[in-house]
Amino acid sequence: MNLLKALATVSSMTMVSRVLGFVRDAIIARVFGAGLATDAFFVAFKLPNLLRRVFAEGAFSQAFVPVLAEYKQQKGENETRQFLAAVSGMLALVLLLVTALGMLVAPWIIWISAPGFASDAGKFALTVELLRITFPYILFISLSSLAGSVLNTWNRFSVPAFTPTFLNISFILCALL
Repeated sequence: MNLLKALATVSSMTMVSRVLGFVRDAIIARVFGAGLATDAFFVAFKLPNLLRRVFAEGAFSQAFVPVLAEYKQQKGENETRQFLAAVSGMLALVLLLVTALGMLVAPWIIWISAPGFASDAGKFALTVELLRITFPYILFISLSSLAGSVLNTWNRFSVPAFTPTFLNISFILCALL
């Protein structure tokens, strides 16, 4: 594995993602401006995005990659595949439960995380609905992160590094359309 090549790949993909994130924010501000709907969306997206950091990029990912690398090195390919299947299944089940629970208790989550929204019934209802729509993001992005961790363990860095770019592109396209 060439460290310089991996560093250049990840750094360049991260730079593309950051630039597109800036473009995304500028386009959202231009198209939607500051208002009820924009506030509701950003509040609704905050919790799934926070959970992404915990589930996808936090403790799970940091603990999983070394364990997978050790498993890959010490066990055979078949046992490693079984390990991946078990971890994937358990993670998907936990995330499905968290997602369902989050969608179910969305009004309480908004009431706790954005208590000022409760005074405006329309804004509160829109934010709750948007949270229910955005909450499955945590399920899909965490499974995507798991796949990225597997690819990183096999020294395939470009796809996981480029993946956040797709979120920015989808935001940009949806805002423009």
